[in-house]
Amino acid sequence: MPSLWYPQPDLADEHLRLRPWSFDDLACIEEASSDVRIPEGTTVPAVYSHEAGRGFIERQWSRVDNGEGISLAMVPAGELDGRAVGLIVLMMRPQSGVAGVGYWVVPSARGNGYAPSAVRLLSDWALNDRGMSRVEAWVEPENTASRHVLESAGFELEGRLRAFLSFATRRADALVYSRIAAD
Repeated sequence: MPSLWYPQPDLADEHLRLRPWSFDDLACIEEASSDVRIPEGTTVPAVYSHEAGRGFIERQWSRVDNGEGISLAMVPAGELDGRAVGLIVLMMRPQSGVAGVGYWVVPSARGNGYAPSAVRLLSDWALNDRGMSRVEAWVEPENTASRHVLESAGFELEGRLRAFLSFATRRADALVYSRIAAD
């Protein structure tokens, strides 16, 4: 089974750079906490505190250490201070050579093309450099922005899983998107 570690050098294109999280990224976590949808479907704390933000970042670091996957901060190209504006994660699935991708961008940075660039960069790396056979994503049918991100990054729609996603107060269908090594 392919293993994951932090890419060296950082993955980058003309829009952004993907790098490991640092405690300097707490402002990003705080803004993400204020968005209703981000905490609902992720481990971002719904109520931000300095301690909760640090705990979130420590969980992101632990993903590589425990073989669960890899979590990277999105940083706009040309940002001198390296300010994070989002997250992209690649999580190993139980099937050999398969990983799932997830992502979010803070509200103040949306609409700049960061998410499609991040998904393209990380899925290219997983498929071409890490030997993955498949990278997949699950998205709610009504989330047209996320669907556009995946389609822009070369993912194909495969189908619908009914009542597949579980949230604290509801269940939702998931559309399955994927890229495979042969694409």
